Amino acid sequence: MAPGEAFTHEQTERIERARQSAQTQTGIRFAVRVGALDGDLKLAAERLLGGLADPRNDEAVLVAVSPGQRFVRVVTTPAAKKRISDSAAGLAALAMTSSFALGDLVGGVITGLRQLSDAAGAPAAPNGSRR
Repeated sequence: MAPGEAFTHEQTERIERARQSAQTQTGIRFAVRVGALDGDLKLAAERLLGGLADPRNDEAVLVAVSPGQRFVRVVTTPAAKKRISDSAAGLAALAMTSSFALGDLVGGVITGLRQLSDAAGAPAAPNGSRR
């Protein structure tokens, strides 16, 4: 995909299905942001996540990708970090960048979402144990 080119309807749907699947499997709110970020990129990604969820209480993850800025970041709230470690997030980001290097932006995002979902596992059962 050339810089500045928008996703096709099919590509958008594929990413949305992967996002919804990750959310359903884990109970964690997942968001994907593809596009340029302003200012300090890491801080911008953290601000985006803060606008989507209560960082103190919600389990939420943002996958921020800015192809033109060569930036990929997986940002988790503290509650989600209990289920998705920094190393798991880093491995997902690495898998995404490998796909991006091959020109597969959509496939990379989908792979990253799947890896994050697998790392998180199922939501806790009401008695506090994992299903």
